[in-house]
Amino acid sequence: MSLKNRIQVQYQTDREAGYLTELPPIPRNMMLELSNACNHSCAFCPSAHMRRKRGLMSDTVAERVISEAAAAGVREIGFYSTGEPFVHKGLARLVAHAKKVGITYTYISTNGALATPERAAKVLEAGLDSIKFSVNAGSRETYKAIHGADDFETVKRNIQFIADYRREHKAPLKLFATCVVTKLVEHEVPAIRDWLSPLVDEVQFNPCAPFNWPEQALSGQAEICHLPFNRLHVTCEGYLTLCCVDYQNYLAVADLNQMSLTEAWHSEAYAKARRMHLEDKMAGTLCGRCWRNAPDPVEPLIPALADVIDYEEYDQSQRQTILESLRTNFVETGE
Repeated sequence: MSLKNRIQVQYQTDREAGYLTELPPIPRNMMLELSNACNHSCAFCPSAHMRRKRGLMSDTVAERVISEAAAAGVREIGFYSTGEPFVHKGLARLVAHAKKVGITYTYISTNGALATPERAAKVLEAGLDSIKFSVNAGSRETYKAIHGADDFETVKRNIQFIADYRREHKAPLKLFATCVVTKLVEHEVPAIRDWLSPLVDEVQFNPCAPFNWPEQALSGQAEICHLPFNRLHVTCEGYLTLCCVDYQNYLAVADLNQMSLTEAWHSEAYAKARRMHLEDKMAGTLCGRCWRNAPDPVEPLIPALADVIDYEEYDQSQRQTILESLRTNFVETGE
């Protein structure tokens, strides 16, 4: 499946799908946020503006959740969400644990700067199945401006090492690359394609569109977001949340430090959250803001699990900061 098709399947489906119920079966796929911290601060990414405390998932929680997931039928795990997976020094160990307990497909998305030959080799030896590199520039100057870090040459070396490793070891490793195309990097797209295409299986270029992660939702073409029904999302604190882009835990519904993964997935709190999607009553939640572009004030589903902030001030401040940066350096927003 191509990256584009995978994204379409991820966000858009219809009511004919059998899992669109309040209590669906345990999904085959889980995303595990090993850390919500990132070593880069990309100009178009909300991660840099997150006000949730940066942290790491403990090995104890990670291993228990992975084991419970495998026993319940999960077969794919992505070791990332709002942060950079290589920030967590235990990435290789946790990938190995996942493969040991029966997870058949493990994957990450990374900017590649921390994927040094020493660290990358350990992760690959542990059995990682897929890596997607986020490379949003084709020169050192533009890379530093967009990523907020002078790591372009390091990333080039690290990607080359991983590609060589795959070839030399004949590893069944999938390699992909994505690039957010901003005004500053438009002229570098051919060079990026020429550089990365021989090293990875697919290079995808996406237009810069901050805030509207599932574009098809805001266009009104998608009936329902399937994420609360067909994928598990676990934060670095050990909370089960509805979404992979829940930066403040406003969609967290259960604490896996207090209950099992299966209990949390079938909890009344999660059933209630799915009901609001099925009945299209998401006003006042982050889902309503994202999926229906609703203007209502946003409140967390369970305040005790969220990093509660003045969300309106946060949202406006974040948007204004990013839009100013985009206007100045990257894209014509039309606003």
